[in-house]
Amino acid sequence: MTAFWKLGKWKCEAGGTPPGDIDCASVVAQLYEYIDEELDEETVKKIRVHLELCKRCYPHYDFEKAFLRFLSEHGRISTPPELKRRIFQRILEEESQG
Repeated sequence: MTAFWKLGKWKCEAGGTPPGDIDCASVVAQLYEYIDEELDEETVKKIRVHLELCKRCYPHYDFEKAFLRFLSEHGRISTPPELKRRIFQRILEEESQG
């Protein structure tokens, strides 16, 4: 999906100047940083305005946000003790050989 955006084949439905003065490809490329609140205040404002007005980018943002929420709620499983032991043993074997 990202490569498709980078090719510039998606044009913002708003036409003309992109909402927030930031194009769709830039918004999509920075979605994870935006969601994780890792961007500077000016970029956050531009992306927020863009997402409020762009009918193509907002669903993508909404999906990514929901996906990350799902992973945080369901993505944690504990590693079986036997697997931990085998991994540790393998590391020790490789270190002794090397």
